[in-house]
Amino acid sequence: MARVLVVDDECAVREVLLQSLEDAGFEAKAVGGGREALRELCRATADDEPYDAMVLDIIMPEIDGWQVLEAVNNNPLWDHMPVVVISGQANGTGDVARVCDFGGFFVEKRGNFVEVISAALGRLLPAA
Repeated sequence: MARVLVVDDECAVREVLLQSLEDAGFEAKAVGGGREALRELCRATADDEPYDAMVLDIIMPEIDGWQVLEAVNNNPLWDHMPVVVISGQANGTGDVARVCDFGGFFVEKRGNFVEVISAALGRLLPAA
């Protein structure tokens, strides 16, 4: 079963994403910010339970999604991991291009974004 880490500072978004991903057959865990995400990635790697993908909000206090994305891309243990970046305050094509430069996938938080994320992860990861 593919493991997905959800990172978002909004509790309601985390809960909806967790339920949707679990319903789609993924093992999912959620954390509320960038610092917690980096700690969880380190813990999972040390315990030989790495995540297969991450859903990452960009706009968060303290350590934002851009900083997490940079840390993931600079770590050879994580740089292969698909990252679906989500944001409710996209800066037009600039944010999309920046996410693509990091090798991530961008989904705006509106409409059926939860279903879009589940479908994208279904294509990116092995069958659950």
